[in-house]
Amino acid sequence: MWTRLNISIAVLIIFHVAGIGGILLGDPASFLRLTPLNLLLTLLLILFNHLDWKKAWILGLTFIIGFLMEVVGVNTGVPFGVYSYGPVLGPKLWETPWIIGVNWLILLYGANAIARRFAMTPWAQALTAAGLMVVLDYLIEPVAIRFDFWTWEAGTPPLMNYIGWFATACGLSLVWQYGRIQLNTRMAYAVYATELIFFGIVNLLP
Repeated sequence: MWTRLNISIAVLIIFHVAGIGGILLGDPASFLRLTPLNLLLTLLLILFNHLDWKKAWILGLTFIIGFLMEVVGVNTGVPFGVYSYGPVLGPKLWETPWIIGVNWLILLYGANAIARRFAMTPWAQALTAAGLMVVLDYLIEPVAIRFDFWTWEAGTPPLMNYIGWFATACGLSLVWQYGRIQLNTRMAYAVYATELIFFGIVNLLP
């Protein structure tokens, strides 16, 4: 049955499959320059299917804090390590693409919905969500470095990056879990799964 949710998930999958096909058959760098469009489309699909608008402030707070943590990271080297953004992710504010706040929002949406399925208490859910975020970051990093999303001073992400990602994701996830924001579970699962599969496949490409 073609409900709004089913159509949204289908669009999400088609867009990612098209991206993988374009990378395989065409110019990978050109297709990966569409990453900001991909992030915006994913965000719009999430918002189109979101259920709990009374607590939408949590989504807005996540965007702001995620972006500001990256601003601090780029300009101080804390908490992620020394890195800088390339031109691929679009316009920057304080040396940081504003779209990176969207990235934090969509990934946390998926991770926190999954965490609720496997953990009971808010703290356990936040820790689980943070772990799921680190898994995604581990897959995203090689692609990001290869296609100049960002670059690390040492050439590869330091351990500090993953610790910083875990801590930031855990802190934000505590707000999600204690705030008890209602998530569209199926949409969230689809978002996390498509990101996981997409970056997993791109990492395997020559």
